Amino acid sequence: MSYSYLDPSLIHKKEDRYFALALIFSIFVYIGLFLSIIFIFIIPVLFLLPLFAQAIILASIRTNGVRITPQQFPEVFAIAQEQCARMGFAVVPDIYVMESSGILNAFASRFFGRNMVVLYSDLFEMIQTGGEKELSFVIAHELAHIKRNHLTKRLLIIPALWFPFIGEAYSRACEYTCDRMAAYFIDDAEAAMNGLTVLAIGKTLYKHVDREQYLLQSSYEKGFFVWLAEKLSTHPPLPKRIHAIQQFAGISSSIVFKSSRIGLVIALVAVLVIVGSVSAGIIFSKSIDTIMNYLSETQTDNDLLGAASDADLERVRSILAAGIDPNVTDEEGWTALMWAAQYNETEIGRALVEAGADLNSVEQSNEETALTVALYNGSLDIVALLLEEGANPDLQDSSGWTPLMTAASGGDMESTKLLLEAGANPLKYDDAGYTAGEYALEYGYEEIAELLREKGDQI
Repeated sequence: MSYSYLDPSLIHKKEDRYFALALIFSIFVYIGLFLSIIFIFIIPVLFLLPLFAQAIILASIRTNGVRITPQQFPEVFAIAQEQCARMGFAVVPDIYVMESSGILNAFASRFFGRNMVVLYSDLFEMIQTGGEKELSFVIAHELAHIKRNHLTKRLLIIPALWFPFIGEAYSRACEYTCDRMAAYFIDDAEAAMNGLTVLAIGKTLYKHVDREQYLLQSSYEKGFFVWLAEKLSTHPPLPKRIHAIQQFAGISSSIVFKSSRIGLVIALVAVLVIVGSVSAGIIFSKSIDTIMNYLSETQTDNDLLGAASDADLERVRSILAAGIDPNVTDEEGWTALMWAAQYNETEIGRALVEAGADLNSVEQSNEETALTVALYNGSLDIVALLLEEGANPDLQDSSGWTPLMTAASGGDMESTKLLLEAGANPLKYDDAGYTAGEYALEYGYEEIAELLREKGDQI
């Protein structure tokens, strides 16, 4: 089976919509706070307090939790490694197990630029009771949060997360998306539904639950407080998540979960709060013109990254002409050249290369280069440009993965040919002992596998 995390059907229809709403709300709040001299000090607090608390918690996990490695619980590491390969991860994120006092859960997070997945021990113990597929679903669900950049996006919408309903609505949509992605990548809807049932009743009793009766029971629950409990939660009710997987997998069911119109009233209140936030900021501020003029006249390293991510060629050229380092990075470790590769902006890429951009700069979190970013996103023109300018076609990451393996495993024949023409070695092995040709064969791309075999025979 061929897998693609770019399949739009995997994304819940409301995720992007709610993120846009939360982002607009947050921007208005930020503007209101910026315009108010009295409240301008609230903005650092909004960011720093949650980040500080998260850093303390994650540091404790890293120092006390047990990290899953090829030597420590290798069977679970193999599950994670398989899912990472299917989902397009260059490296397996750090995975930890921690004691949970009977709580069944898992979560994904970031620790100073590094992705983490944390499994609670009671959930982890499913591996001992024949629940490998269910555990695979849980792991794939958390990996989906990382793949969809949910962790980074949450930093942009902190005000919405503090306001009831908006942030929670986005979070619930993200959970539906991750459930779909996990069910898709483990290729087992039954195990996905079992994995969610485990969270409801435990790692032993879930096998004895009549799922249809469970869903029917939940569908009958109505009333204001039932509605309110759901809308104030960051996760949808488990029966609704199970029902959503049934629908996604095309499994017939007579159960119907009806929506409520109470949300329209809440939306009206939210609009009033947004308008009030902006009005309060304008009333308290007399310095907006000075601030905006200062911001427009100040050119920083981030301007180059912003211009590249906005595909603004003229602004990129202007900033480079001012002497800005073309190799500056954002908090994720991405360079402007990587952003150009993301959107296949050849002219921007050429301007950056001519200004001295490092063709082989590596982003540390996922060990991506501009070339691998271009390959993942099908940016063929940028792939050709980078290889023409001397990007290393055999640059291996810490697991031995090469650009040729990325192209071959993704079924990208044109990029595979370009890499071979640039001197990529089809006989290179990764740490798992596989070549690019073997990955192409595994994912069903026989023509690519045959091409790589022929090239290998010529070496």
